[in-house]
Amino acid sequence: MLPTHSGKTSETAPGKSILTLLILAAAITSLGSRADDGGNVEEDSRVAAMEAVQGAGPLTEEQTALALGRRVLAVSEAIRNPAAPGAMEAITDLGHDQRYYVMVRGWLSYQLQGDMSVLQAGRGQPGDQLRMRIEFLREAIRALDLE
Repeated sequence: MLPTHSGKTSETAPGKSILTLLILAAAITSLGSRADDGGNVEEDSRVAAMEAVQGAGPLTEEQTALALGRRVLAVSEAIRNPAAPGAMEAITDLGHDQRYYVMVRGWLSYQLQGDMSVLQAGRGQPGDQLRMRIEFLREAIRALDLE
């Protein structure tokens, strides 16, 4: 038990939380650079998750946070590039997990609202990329809600 700022004791160790955040930030940074190089973030996250599961013993907090970070990056990449192979699967994989459904559903909804706002405010013809992403977001939300 560690003392907190208020003088009370805490059950959690703040250093452990900070360490988890630092590991997650490093993983996101390295995966982001791999995604920019044309790497498949979704496939990387699946491989890493499988390797972690196949390892000896239960997952540590850091491994769990890293696996979640990879799944979130796969969703982010899917939203940026809806035509990529496995884009819908990346979203539904995380969105069908009841712990993260609300986060993913909200993320997709706000992205759709923003894209619709850009579409409505556009003076010229909106790009095909925007129209494609709007349709993809609608389909992804439908897929999460129906399954």
